[in-house]
Amino acid sequence: MQLVFLDFEERSLNDYTWSSGTGRVTDISFDEYFDYTYSTASEGTFVFTDNEVTGDTGTFAIYDASWDLDHNGTPDGAQIDAGLLLNYSHQQLGLAVSGSSSFWLSNEGASSSDLSLEFSAQQIDVIASGNSPWGIVNALRVTNSGEINSLSWDNDWTVDVVMLNSVTVTYGGTYTDEDGDIEAINQAVMWLNLRTTAASADDDPDFLEIALQDHNGVKRIVVDSDLAASDYAVAYSPVEEVHIRLSYNSTAAELTSAYSYDGNQYTDLRTSSVAALPSYINGDPLAVALGAESDNVQINLGENTFKGFVVVSDRDGDGLDDSVETNTGIYVSETDTGTNPNDSDSDDDTILDGIEVRHATFGFDPAVSSTARLLEFQQAAAELPGVLTDAQQQGLSLGGVSLTPSAGSGFSFEFVIEESENLSIWTTVDTINHSLDTSGTKRFIRVRMPE
Repeated sequence: MQLVFLDFEERSLNDYTWSSGTGRVTDISFDEYFDYTYSTASEGTFVFTDNEVTGDTGTFAIYDASWDLDHNGTPDGAQIDAGLLLNYSHQQLGLAVSGSSSFWLSNEGASSSDLSLEFSAQQIDVIASGNSPWGIVNALRVTNSGEINSLSWDNDWTVDVVMLNSVTVTYGGTYTDEDGDIEAINQAVMWLNLRTTAASADDDPDFLEIALQDHNGVKRIVVDSDLAASDYAVAYSPVEEVHIRLSYNSTAAELTSAYSYDGNQYTDLRTSSVAALPSYINGDPLAVALGAESDNVQINLGENTFKGFVVVSDRDGDGLDDSVETNTGIYVSETDTGTNPNDSDSDDDTILDGIEVRHATFGFDPAVSSTARLLEFQQAAAELPGVLTDAQQQGLSLGGVSLTPSAGSGFSFEFVIEESENLSIWTTVDTINHSLDTSGTKRFIRVRMPE
């Protein structure tokens, strides 16, 4: 059979087997299984096990495939049968919210009672009991329009977050993990990472991570990237907040990670070319996540925090940040525009969504065609003093200076020099013509007295 598990790492269609006698669902694709126990006829608890985790628990509820949880008019069961994953919004997933950002939470290796994130409007606190030898909590960003994979390789974007990792970590020795790497027994780590859901079972979906890492009391900022042959690390102050920035330049096809202590002067950590991406990414859109790890370390409120998480991206180039384009089809305000973040003209009225939002007070609506309203303004412009129509702007006359568009990309400028004895009657002394080619660049003209 096929099931859809919208967990933190997969969000994909996988092959499963089901044993009604034991209540076990085995994921053949990822070599892991779930043991289910019903507490009522419609809900219960489960225990998850794979080659890294044993005993991770959670709850479940019976799901009806006739439901339409993503509200697209197609029953979820039929949508899955067609091979289309559901687009759940953060309201339906019940995610945690800090400020204007929403996150889908999950735990690995430790239960939420041992390791969790506590959300407030100002910050996200990492809370750990210190009783778990290894545990991770992840917070996957979900946009206001319900998207997870919200960053594109086709436009520029920036991700900012302020992290504090001030907890005291004592030396606890080391061990060798299953990959042969030497690991610290006591760890407190926080990170910002980019994820791809295109990763297979053999690939790490976290292909780039910037972490504030404390291993046995040694604190470093570490960049771990599949785009580079090795990690890059620098030491950091244990008592100061660190501003972390990840930015993408689509023109140069480069990802740059940087840090700052004041949020103004940033020091680059690493710049990587994405011209040749790992094969499992293939240009697919990316997700952004925050996360934390605690291995034998107790973390109290205020010791390890995330603040100021901001993603700036405009995928469709309409002048609106993706975070305000809620894709509901209803304009509410500048922060809830109802527009589609992947369509620069959501209502197909030939006016960019950003322009309509800026002029919403004049009756323009980015989610509903404003063609009639635009025509009214164009007709009014022909009558109102001080307002020029497109036709009127084709030739401007400023006193004795005439600017006339030339064929192609250029302007011809005509300067008329006149003289007068009484400021009433003027006589032309000379006429100067000049042509200016403006193709591919800017040009400026000025007239001044010779020195």
